[in-house]
Amino acid sequence: MRYIVGIDEGTTGCKACLFDETGRLVSLASREYKSYYPYPGWVEQDIEEITENVFSACKEAIDKSGIDPQQIVGVSHSNQGITMVLLDEEENPVRRRTIGWQDLRHVESLDAFRERVDTEEYWALSGMEYGTYNIPVLNWLQENEPGLWKKVRRICSHQDYFLRQYGADGYYIDEGSANFLSMARMTDCEWDPRLMEVYHLDRSMLPEIVHTPGRIVGQVSSPYIAQKTGLPLGCKVCLGGLDTNCCALGAGAKDAGTQVLIMGTAGVSILVSDRMEPDRENRRITVRSNPGLGNWQYYIMTNTGASAFRWFRDELCSMEIATGKLMGVDPYDIITRTAAQSSPGANGVLALTCFQGAHTRRKNENARGTFFGIGLGTKKADIAQAVLEGICFEMKEVLLMNEQLAGEIRHVRLCGGVAKSERWCQMFADVLDKPVELTSEAELGCLGAAICAGIGAGLFTDVHEAIDRCVHIDKVFYPNEKNVAVYRKVFARWSELYGIAVEEIYRSPLLTI
Repeated sequence: MRYIVGIDEGTTGCKACLFDETGRLVSLASREYKSYYPYPGWVEQDIEEITENVFSACKEAIDKSGIDPQQIVGVSHSNQGITMVLLDEEENPVRRRTIGWQDLRHVESLDAFRERVDTEEYWALSGMEYGTYNIPVLNWLQENEPGLWKKVRRICSHQDYFLRQYGADGYYIDEGSANFLSMARMTDCEWDPRLMEVYHLDRSMLPEIVHTPGRIVGQVSSPYIAQKTGLPLGCKVCLGGLDTNCCALGAGAKDAGTQVLIMGTAGVSILVSDRMEPDRENRRITVRSNPGLGNWQYYIMTNTGASAFRWFRDELCSMEIATGKLMGVDPYDIITRTAAQSSPGANGVLALTCFQGAHTRRKNENARGTFFGIGLGTKKADIAQAVLEGICFEMKEVLLMNEQLAGEIRHVRLCGGVAKSERWCQMFADVLDKPVELTSEAELGCLGAAICAGIGAGLFTDVHEAIDRCVHIDKVFYPNEKNVAVYRKVFARWSELYGIAVEEIYRSPLLTI
């Protein structure tokens, strides 16, 4: 039996999974790590802390599997979206604290930056507006940290950075991560000099874009890396992908009309389509290639998806956290059971979960999380229910945009931590008024990365074969018509209040003292 390792390195933590050649999960290990918030709207992470956790999770997963590590033939990586690592000429990070993809420090300068950019040409070339993702933070660094910027020789995503750590012979990036860097053309996903010039970069500072998932880019050749990760010397290092692409791959998103919702730190929507139709009206949905499958993805994300629920847990549910530790129960399960004491519509409480800006149809980086309808009779259960519903409502707005642009959605597949909660899965089905499918394997980011490793190692001939062999639908949640009727009315009110908040209340940044 041969084995493959898929590593899913996310924003709040990482998982390493060992799969056999049929895609069956053998063992798993996970780690959490911190984000740092030095000023309001700023988000940073420690790249060395992340690396140490990725390596130790990989080693634990291999150690506890009980297999002979020499049977591991490939490893691949699923990376968080775009938190850039800036390297000097010695390939060392210029900033140990990387600037996270949720960071908003550049927002106050965006209008000034835009005056220097041909925004129509930028959109026509890239398929997205300048500032869709926080890549303009590069312009901010050039103006605000010029001494540091002089040392920068290479811009990495976490894909090419970690592949290099494992043993890649150069810097290689997948199509999804390249798209996030906002300097690749929409039509062929190659770096464009006109887009690079916006950020004052030249080609030597960027990785090579690889268009084939699973291409071998090196092998584990360092005894130090082998010892830290548990991977055997000679193990093939294979191109993986952006975490959302790996999740979509693990969810089997190959056919037109398949809608994948990835509820991790962000709320991500990927709709597969056979046609490329840019979002000319809203300019919010990015059209990009579906790697290895020959069709297209319609991609849009919210900055805070399930991370809004994590905020609720960490800041308002200390009792549930303590109870969970004492009883050996996930505190999220305790909180969702508490929410069940409320009812659809949360007894009039509505939550806007745009904690780091609004990023759906109505974009506003100044927007923040907001609760409406709290009264003296409001219970904690109502607030918990409202947070869960608010996250669902944001994704419903996204699906309405997708259907308007790309046509009928035939399947909705849900993944991320949300998929572990049957109650939340049912809520998504009721709010979206569509059946929601779950795959038999929950760790889709790791599975998608492992599929890439399997392609590189020769276990699968291509993406199509890998999906057919490894992806299976395990459960379907069907809409409850009674709840659908309630949520149709509640969503209309939520959408009205969302518009007022985004367009009026948060027209300007909040005053911070």
